[in-house]
Amino acid sequence: MEFLTTIFSEGVVLSAVGGLAYPLLTLLERMQQPKAKKIDLKDSSFYISLFIYFFLATVVGYIYFNGKTNFGVNDRLLAVHVGITAPLLIRSLATAIPKSFNRNPRE
Repeated sequence: MEFLTTIFSEGVVLSAVGGLAYPLLTLLERMQQPKAKKIDLKDSSFYISLFIYFFLATVVGYIYFNGKTNFGVNDRLLAVHVGITAPLLIRSLATAIPKSFNRNPRE
C-alpha cells in the first residue's frame, strides 16, 4: 500500500484530474453548440481518448512531482496545469521528430 501512495502522490493525482479536464470541457462545449459536430458517447474511441489523456497526464505528473511531499496552492495549480498540457506537450514532441531519416545520402 505504501508503494501506491509513493507513486500516486498529490501532484500525480492532480495532474491526472487535469488530464481529464480538457476532453471533458471539449465535450461540454460541443453539447452547448447547436450546430457543432456531436460526440457519440456510445463510440469507444471517446473513452479510449479519455484514458489516453488520463494516462499521459499521470505519467508526466509523476515525472514532475515524484518525491515532492509538500504542496502549496501554487504547486497544486501547477499540477493541474501540467495535467492539462501533458497530452499537448507529448503531441508536439511527437510531431517534432522527423518521420524518416535519410541514412544513405545517395538515395
